[in-house]
Amino acid sequence: MFQKLKDGLKMSKKVVVISSSPRKGGNSDTMCDEFVMGAMDAGNDVVKYFLDDIEFSSCKACYKCKTPEMKCFQEDQISEILDKMMEADVILYATPVYYYGMCGTLKMFFDRCYPIFRDLENKDYYIILAAGSSCGDTLAGIRNFIGFSKNPTEKEVFEVLGNVKSQNDQLKKAYDAGFNC
Repeated sequence: MFQKLKDGLKMSKKVVVISSSPRKGGNSDTMCDEFVMGAMDAGNDVVKYFLDDIEFSSCKACYKCKTPEMKCFQEDQISEILDKMMEADVILYATPVYYYGMCGTLKMFFDRCYPIFRDLENKDYYIILAAGSSCGDTLAGIRNFIGFSKNPTEKEVFEVLGNVKSQNDQLKKAYDAGFNC
């Protein structure tokens, strides 16, 4: 619950990482792993979700999640992720950039966040974008989603171009951001 520091104690944080890459070990996922290692080394409670490993369907726009129970009727792992996001202090979203936008998996996930998006309060956000040549307007789409939450704080954005495994400076920045989140 607490991290030991040279000059005292600091509350550990709950960190949720959402990796939407279709490739484990791909550029955005590698940056996630560096962030996770830093956050864990700092004593934080970290959970990473690799969305491609999770079977889930798109939002059906039925609005059952807006009934008093506030739950989606679809029974899949998304409910668990949404619960973790509500408890989290820090949320990281990572996506490869396809056609100058976020990948479809992350967009589908954002749509499934409809039951909670206005209830996400006072979260610190980190964003990782990985592209071959340009991130385009991808950041705007993710910022729009984050903007629906209450009192969001954008801590850091990583725009990685090319093969990240040969970019030690980017990997260190991701680790340091996780450590200091």
